[in-house]
Formats: sequence, C-alpha cells, structure tokens
Amino acid sequence: MAINESVCRACGAAALDEIREFAALPRVTSDCAPFRAGGSLAVCGICGAAQAIADERWLADIAEIYGRYQIYHQSGGAEQHISEPSTAVLRPRSEVLLERLLALPAVPCSGSVLDVGCGTGGTLRAFAARGGWHLYGLEMDERNLPFVSNIPGFARLYTCPAQQLDLQFDLITMVHSLEHFPEPHGFLTDLRSKFSRSGKLFIQVPNAAANPFEYVVADHMIHFTVETLTALLDRAGFTILCLSTGWVTKELSAVASVGSLNAAEAPTRNFVTRVREQIAWLEMLSAAARAAAGSAASFGLFGTSIAASWLWQSVADRVDFFVDEDVHRIGRTYLGRPVLSPDQAPPGSLVFLALIPSIASEVRAKLQNLPLELRMPPLFGWETNRK
Repeated sequence: MAINESVCRACGAAALDEIREFAALPRVTSDCAPFRAGGSLAVCGICGAAQAIADERWLADIAEIYGRYQIYHQSGGAEQHISEPSTAVLRPRSEVLLERLLALPAVPCSGSVLDVGCGTGGTLRAFAARGGWHLYGLEMDERNLPFVSNIPGFARLYTCPAQQLDLQFDLITMVHSLEHFPEPHGFLTDLRSKFSRSGKLFIQVPNAAANPFEYVVADHMIHFTVETLTALLDRAGFTILCLSTGWVTKELSAVASVGSLNAAEAPTRNFVTRVREQIAWLEMLSAAARAAAGSAASFGLFGTSIAASWLWQSVADRVDFFVDEDVHRIGRTYLGRPVLSPDQAPPGSLVFLALIPSIASEVRAKLQNLPLELRMPPLFGWETNRK
C-alpha cells in the first residue's frame, strides 16, 4: 500500500509534529489485546488531528493485528454492552445507537443499509430486528461471512474498494471503523457516489478529547475529536446534520449527507499541548496502578476492555482477577485471570478502576457499599470537551 506518511490523514497538510515520548508506551489492539510499545503519534499543526504516522512499521503492525483479530473475544462473541449516559442499564451498543439514529427526522427508517466494517454483524442484526431493511456489509475479507449470512434480510458481503460497490444505499454506517482506515479521506471521497438521492452517512468513532486511552490503540489511524471529525467530513464533501458526544460516553456520533456547505473553521487551541497532557496522564495512571498493586494482598482491575488491557501490561504479575458488570463476560477468563462480578470480588480486595475519572466516580458511587477498596485513577489536569 503506497501512502504518503508525511501528510495529515485528515486535512492533507504536511505539518505533522511527532510526539516522540509516545514510542515508550505499550499499546493495545482494538479487539482488546495487549500490544508492544514502539508506536508513533503525531499531531497536525494545521487541523489538530492526532494520528499514527502511516509508515511501513505501522502498516506491518496493523497487518499483524488484523491477521489474528477476534472481536468481542472477552464475551465469546457477544456484542459489547454499554451503559447509556442517562441510565445505568447495560444494553447492546448497536441497539442504543439505532434507537438514537433512527429517531432523527432526516434519517430513513427503511431501505438499503451498508455497514462498513461490519465484523460479525452486530449493527446489521440490530437493523434486522427492526425490519424493513435490506442488509449489506463491507469488510476486508470473507472471514465473517458465516456470521452475517444468517442474519434475516442479509443480501451481500462486499470485500472490494468503495469505488467498486455496484449499488447505492439509503444509509451507510461506519461504527468504529473510520478510525482504522489508513486513508480515511480517500475512502470517504470514494463513498460519496454510493448514496441514494436522500441517503445518509452515520459514523461513530472514539472521542480522543474525552478518553486518553484512545491514543494507545495500535490499529487506529486518526484519534478523532469533534474538530477533526468535522474537518475531515467537510474536506471529503459531506455536510454534518448531527454531531454529538452524548449518545455513548467517550464516543462521537455523526450523521451527514453528501454535499459540503461550509468550510470547517481552523482550530484555535494548542492540540499538541493537549495530547502531551493526555499522554502524561497515561504515564501517571500506570504508575498509580503499580503503586496500588504493590500495596494490596489481593488486587483486581475493573473492566475487560481497552483501558484494562492496556494497564495490564504495567501490573500483570500482580493482577488476581478482573471485575466487570457485563453478564456476557462474568464467569469467563481474560488474560488468564477470572472475570468476576463486583459482588464476587474477594472482600477486602483492592480494585483499581481502570477508567477515565468521570466514569470511575460513577462506578465508585454505585459500588461503594461493597467490602472493597475502590482505587480511583488520577484526575485529569484539563477540561474535556463536552456537549
């Protein structure tokens, strides 16, 4: 794959400022497996987009990661369950997203939908459960065809470049896939002609402004914020109809249509400084977890996703168990340790909350009556973007 590693993947400017201290940090894969240090991180001086440097080493890393990728392996393939910001109820992420998405007046409630990066079909199953949709997927290969082919209403799995798609769609969804593309602008540009006349694009990506753990995901190219996702969609020829940080905690959810109305505004903040502060927080978190593990007779990590997978590499020899609230993960093992519900954790244990501070506070409040020492992560030294 021939790509220009010196230019920003969001705005195309040759203005990348590398954060060299990042290379010392261990990383994690997006399917929640620990991954070695040695990655790259740069910030565009023009648009502020934080991103991996798209060199041959990064391309080799993602080829290695995708060669053994196992989505939702912690739950035996069951889709991740999330807690909505407004409730404490855990629900499948796709169910939450579709409820929000299809309630928007501009978004069709039936027709043809293409899910880009469909994986084993979590999003497509949510559409099938609602009825009225012809379902299509786009993936790198056919390894997940057995999983998606039995979904009611499923028509075809594409494994071709976007410009070779032979249909137009009423809705194209990209749920946690855009951040993986080495050339996201080129992909979105190629996708423009694949919408029906009133077709809509739905994108969900991690919100790096709210979640420093996003930077250590080895197979993510761009670590999006509101500003950088806006700039990329505008440059690719899309108009944003809705962009929210509130649909799912730590995520950006955007709905767009083909046609650019206004150029995105140039950033006014020092994004390099912000990213350096977030990397420093990750280092502080790792040190805090090591100190906590060294002082505890029984030590556990809360969570079995990206954050806990990354933190594991600092404290692996001291972790006795993981704690999770997802019923599909409780009772299984993760990284060779048992996964327990909060009330199954041994009394008197120290459980380190491998979470961003705001979510850790919510979890501690919910579990405060259990006979556990719930250790908080360090506080952020900056204000996260909120909408």
